[in-house]
Amino acid sequence: MMKQIMVIVKKDLRETMRTKAFYVSIAMVLFFMVMLGGAVKGQINTLVEKGLSPAEISSAAQPLMGTTVFMLSLMLMMLFCMYINAYTLTMEKVKRSIESLLCTPLSLRQICLGKSLAVFLPSVILGLLFAFGAIAGINQFFIAPKIGQFVMPGAAPLIATLVAVPLIVFFLVTLMIALQLIITNIRWIHAALMGLIFGVGFGLSPVLRFGSASWSIVFISLGVAAVLALVTIYLSRLVTKERIVLSSKG
Repeated sequence: MMKQIMVIVKKDLRETMRTKAFYVSIAMVLFFMVMLGGAVKGQINTLVEKGLSPAEISSAAQPLMGTTVFMLSLMLMMLFCMYINAYTLTMEKVKRSIESLLCTPLSLRQICLGKSLAVFLPSVILGLLFAFGAIAGINQFFIAPKIGQFVMPGAAPLIATLVAVPLIVFFLVTLMIALQLIITNIRWIHAALMGLIFGVGFGLSPVLRFGSASWSIVFISLGVAAVLALVTIYLSRLVTKERIVLSSKG
């Protein structure tokens, strides 16, 4: 089963690597990380100017590192999802190539999972790579020269980043794929995707109130992932081969 799914994943990944949108997203991320580094540098300098000791600066900087790695990984993964996806499935429906895929021995579940993994895997890998790269860079250039040591995020934001955020992104991607399969109008698809993204942001907004040091960041993130999972299960019932074919002809 996985071999069949990986055929779809590899094919879609090869097509993704040929698109300009993929490289545009990486360029945007690099620019954003430079801006983020400047902002964090200002906050670290403010702590130093207050005359705090290295231990006090480390304690004050750790929640900042936690918030940074959590929010940055989430934003980057969602950004890569949008650019890597780029409505490719909708274009496949327009070109009628999706109908050819439906005629293969692959089940509808395998097709959906393959399409989802082709977006999810590079988004999560690149998101985590850039997020932790940003933490390492901030420490190397802005924190270590001031206090002589690295400051890493706490356990709660690390678990949320490595477990809860990828779950949120996975179910978000599966919803994106399902919506493109059953909706004809690309404007409605865009509106639905924007609604999902804003919904995730609203669901995670309490994290900013409780702070990244609290274990609430893990429970809230898992709660958002659970809600997305329930919506995915409901929406998956609407995804049928007949509905996909009819929407591609709409």
